[in-house]
Amino acid sequence: MLPSPFARRKSRVRCLAGAGLLACALALVPGSVFAQPAGGTGDGRRVAPTTSPQQPSAGGTNRSMRVPPGSWLQTRTQRSIVPALDETRFVPDEVLFELAPNVEAEAVLRRYGATLIARQRFDLAGVTIIRAKLEAGRDLRAVLTEMGDDTNIAGAQPNFLFELQQDSLSRADGPAGTTTASSDSTQAAPAPGLRLADPATAARGTAAVRRMLPPQYVVDKLRLSEARKLAQGRNIRVGIIDSGVDMDHPEIQGSVVGYLDAIDGLATPHAHGTSMAAAIVAHGELQGIAPAARLVVARAFGGPQAVSANGKSFQILTALEWVVQQRAKVINLSFAGPQDRLLSKALAGAKERGVITVAAAGNGGARSAPLYPGADPSVIAVTATDAEDKVFSEANRGSYVAIAAPGVDVLTAEPGGRYVFTSGTSIAAAHVTALVALLLEKQPELDSDSARRVLADSAIDLGSRGRDPVYGAGRIDPPTALARVLPVATARP
Repeated sequence: MLPSPFARRKSRVRCLAGAGLLACALALVPGSVFAQPAGGTGDGRRVAPTTSPQQPSAGGTNRSMRVPPGSWLQTRTQRSIVPALDETRFVPDEVLFELAPNVEAEAVLRRYGATLIARQRFDLAGVTIIRAKLEAGRDLRAVLTEMGDDTNIAGAQPNFLFELQQDSLSRADGPAGTTTASSDSTQAAPAPGLRLADPATAARGTAAVRRMLPPQYVVDKLRLSEARKLAQGRNIRVGIIDSGVDMDHPEIQGSVVGYLDAIDGLATPHAHGTSMAAAIVAHGELQGIAPAARLVVARAFGGPQAVSANGKSFQILTALEWVVQQRAKVINLSFAGPQDRLLSKALAGAKERGVITVAAAGNGGARSAPLYPGADPSVIAVTATDAEDKVFSEANRGSYVAIAAPGVDVLTAEPGGRYVFTSGTSIAAAHVTALVALLLEKQPELDSDSARRVLADSAIDLGSRGRDPVYGAGRIDPPTALARVLPVATARP
């Protein structure tokens, strides 16, 4: 028998009511699921996000609310710097770390099987760093990985290694003497360096002595006779963080007003540091760019005279801190190595204090990755050119290269009264540092950004038109640069 119309209407009402109850139940039950933060369990534990079987199919309607992940899922600042597997420029059994507030150093050292070497405050970087030696068998990368998850540690990294950026050469017709230094271990042993004369011979007269030295092409290339009429670096303190400087060399004697040995306290003279100092202040048989400047020398690189000297993060930080305390207005950094977070913080701190830092771009070659501190944004990176304004073949390239300066076959000084020809971005950086000292004599309030701008605007454009990754803004031109910081009436010839 067929149902009556009334019965059919009653059945439809019951179906609609049932469907409504089912819809309400579905709306309420998933609500608690959607309200749970993605990737969380509600009790603070981290879990991997999963796909729920109730997810709508492609093309379906999803009426859930998207809730941002909790703070525990946000990207956090990297606490520990773990070097890549192919990175070897660090001390394998040392670690540098900063403690979190109210944490005892002894407990942390015991946990990681480490022994305290030194603890020092670095105001430029705003940190107190512990330098510790790991016990035998402890892997530095494993320790740094653990420290990355340790809330007792505010920051940790290796004690990185840096190399000086200079190759010392010599003339074949020079008289015999001791060997020169080279920062490139792949180079053949260098020939004897040039010796000016024995002290007794030098005392008899300078005319014979001068004939022993070849001409400096840098003097004419940079128009130093014109520049020295305008400024000589008077009353400007120039910091040098390098290997040891021979303070008794005739080119340097009387120019060093402060000396710190951050290595062993021996103040051992070295070819590289002596060459950099002479390029800046030479006032004997050579012509330095800023002969009246005063040097504040910090020895942070050690090694035998016949091989490259290297420096470590901790010693370089110590040197930088001291040089700034000694009121250096411009600092020369003729070394290169890996990116170093602590050094970068310290360089930024120096810049904030009005100190100008000049660094070698590096001798890694055209295909080299960026080298530091040259690639750090707080410094002025310098590449090297030769007597024909061609770039040094081993110089780094990159957008961070700011300026170029003579740095190929440059005649300079070496310990023991010797003179050598040297090539590299190291001595090019020293030339720019000296030029900044001249600018500071005429405009003491000059800061890093202003100095960079003056150097770039006054440079002689080389290579591609405008700034390029090979020469930066071009090769420095001291008289033109000085004209930009002098009053108009003074700058006119």
